Amino acid sequence: MTDKILKIAKRLKTFTLEDIVMFTGLEIDIVKNFLDQSDNIQKFKNEFEYVGIIQKEETFKIIDKNILSQNSDITLIDAINLFMEIKNCKLSSWSKKTYKSFINSQILPFFRKYKLKDITIQDIEQFKLSMKENGITERRIKNVLALLNQIIKHFQKEGIIDKTCCFEVKRVKNISKREVQILSNKQLKQLFLVLEKRYPYLLPLVEKMIITKQPLNSILTGDENKKEILKRRIRKDFYKVKQQLGLENYIINDLRFCQKCVNKP
Repeated sequence: MTDKILKIAKRLKTFTLEDIVMFTGLEIDIVKNFLDQSDNIQKFKNEFEYVGIIQKEETFKIIDKNILSQNSDITLIDAINLFMEIKNCKLSSWSKKTYKSFINSQILPFFRKYKLKDITIQDIEQFKLSMKENGITERRIKNVLALLNQIIKHFQKEGIIDKTCCFEVKRVKNISKREVQILSNKQLKQLFLVLEKRYPYLLPLVEKMIITKQPLNSILTGDENKKEILKRRIRKDFYKVKQQLGLENYIINDLRFCQKCVNKP
């Protein structure tokens, strides 16, 4: 019924109540009631006019950004190789070496036979426990897990595997702030004696740290790779010095808080 009225009204454009009644054959009250309520009809004095409803053009729309997962059978080994190829141009040589160390020493020995999509949170927990039982330091465990998480997230984001293993590495306990240790004059003299006798290359570095009050990283010069190599050597040798002097909890950057080398032997 309403379609019939609208069809006639659209064809006539301008019309009276009697025109619609005549062409449709409907009761006058029915036609009048419809014309009064319809959004397509406007009244002008004793006449009516058909108007189309203007469709407003949308200024924005929803775009589905979900990526359909391939649920690929890619192995962890293949995933790691692909991940390293992608990251190759973005990583420094030092970062590449660190990543490879984490992968070859910890990740691959545990997950070598796994498909990437089959790794679960329970596997991650067992992996963490395994590293802890093998004497891996907490800091390294945290970094290895962060790298593994980065690899898994990359393939989840690309839609290669489902998001069934989502985790983060989060500290659950705050570590109390370490107190700076300051060497006595006697300990400082002993330190210089050991350095002069066994590690003379460290003497100018230690003196500069004490005089300038700067941390080790700030006084080393050269490109980043050479600095990293030197820092590893310094840490290794300074650890031996600490063992010899009974300063197990001392760190080299504490030297910044020593007095100037006025009492150097």
